[in-house]
Amino acid sequence: MGKNESGKYLKYAIGEIILVVIGILIALSINNWNESRKENTTAKILAKSLIEDLNQDVDILTDVVGFSTQKIKDCDELLSLLKTPVEGWDNAIFYEKINIIGQSNPFFPTIGTYEQIVTTGSLKYFDQSISNKLNAYNTNINEIQYWTDAEDKTLWLMAEILWKGINIQALSEIRFKQEMKNSRFIKIKESSIDEFSNYVAAVKTYRSKTLVEYEEQLQLAQDIIASLKAAYELY
Repeated sequence: MGKNESGKYLKYAIGEIILVVIGILIALSINNWNESRKENTTAKILAKSLIEDLNQDVDILTDVVGFSTQKIKDCDELLSLLKTPVEGWDNAIFYEKINIIGQSNPFFPTIGTYEQIVTTGSLKYFDQSISNKLNAYNTNINEIQYWTDAEDKTLWLMAEILWKGINIQALSEIRFKQEMKNSRFIKIKESSIDEFSNYVAAVKTYRSKTLVEYEEQLQLAQDIIASLKAAYELY
């Protein structure tokens, strides 16, 4: 084989290698593009589902924030009433305040899509800022649960005094907006009033803490919805 022929063969071989390398790079690029497209499609589907879940949470949280604000107000008004002599209490007002104060009205988040995302490892498909907000949203749920549990325990302690001192049937009529057929008597022992007042004050404190968490959760839900809509053009 002559020198010129050897040079031509070497150039041909190098050209073949280059073509093979280019082909591999193109194939990898196409594969990566397809994978990225699949991930974006999956992320967009999950984003839509997350928005639906969060919209439900926004509606619930809006109601809970309003209820909590009223409950704190009623705690203050009942505490003022409890400072006056028992014989001067307005039974109708007492029952109306207890009706609100005695309700828990907890927030149950819609977390089905988030749990699916975490379980399947799909959180990586989202922008880091969105992932951080979703994780913060889930973490804040635990904070809410802590204060909710503390309040519920106090409500049960309050109930032990109330069950012996008021007409539960009359309270039930108020709670479920039924026709009033039962008398609103109050037979709470004076020796229990201070203890009862402490429970009402504790409920107010716990609900005030929870209200802060509810408001933060509501704002975070709205922020996540806005971020998801902007990132995936879901308008």
